[in-house]
Amino acid sequence: MEKYLRWPDEETMKKTKEDFEGIFGIPNVGGAMYTTHIPIIAPKVNVAMYYNKKHTERNQKTSYSITVQGVVNSKGVFTDVCIGWPGSMGDNRVLEKSALYERAKRGNLKNIWIVGNSGYPLMDWVLVPYKHKNLTWTQHGFNERIEEIERVGKAAFGRLKGRWGCLQKRTEIKLQDLPIVLGACCVLHNICEIMNEEIDDEWRFEVFDDEMVVEDGVCSLDCLHARDQIAHYLLHHGRAGTGFF
Repeated sequence: MEKYLRWPDEETMKKTKEDFEGIFGIPNVGGAMYTTHIPIIAPKVNVAMYYNKKHTERNQKTSYSITVQGVVNSKGVFTDVCIGWPGSMGDNRVLEKSALYERAKRGNLKNIWIVGNSGYPLMDWVLVPYKHKNLTWTQHGFNERIEEIERVGKAAFGRLKGRWGCLQKRTEIKLQDLPIVLGACCVLHNICEIMNEEIDDEWRFEVFDDEMVVEDGVCSLDCLHARDQIAHYLLHHGRAGTGFF
């Protein structure tokens, strides 16, 4: 597994940053992060923990799930996954339980941005959109670029689920075995991506996971200032999104 799914070494991370910046204009982006849900049958223990409220409301049918958090490079290859936390947990809580979070706490993600959606908090290594109302043009332009990077992660999960249709519907695999199966699917996905294997149009799958927007909470001034600097950098270098202008 480690051969095809592992965190980038220094040289590979440098190339990853260059790729993201070349496409989206934001320096030091080391990955796009997304969390998806895998439907499961109701477990026999701790059933409430796996209850997926958002999916239940949308489908009008009681839903249970486990989560898969993934970070991908600019080509949609997984470089980190966290598999198996209950579906009742928000993206921010899954992140806090992940090895990626521990890696950041040890100081191993300095000068690296992992880009995520509004389900994650702004941190000194997690870059997310502005969430408040009445955004400035600069902030709108920044958000458009962030959303484009987010879609890299979301699209990777779409191809993952498209290739392995068993991930699209409720699985009857035993809960304790699911992390191994899902991990294998992620590795096989990476092999397909590395080999430039095209996915047939009829297999394409649009991922739809209900994003739970988290409050910014207590962010350090450094985090807020860093995001503002990036937003202004994009605007003044002509790399900001233009949909709002």
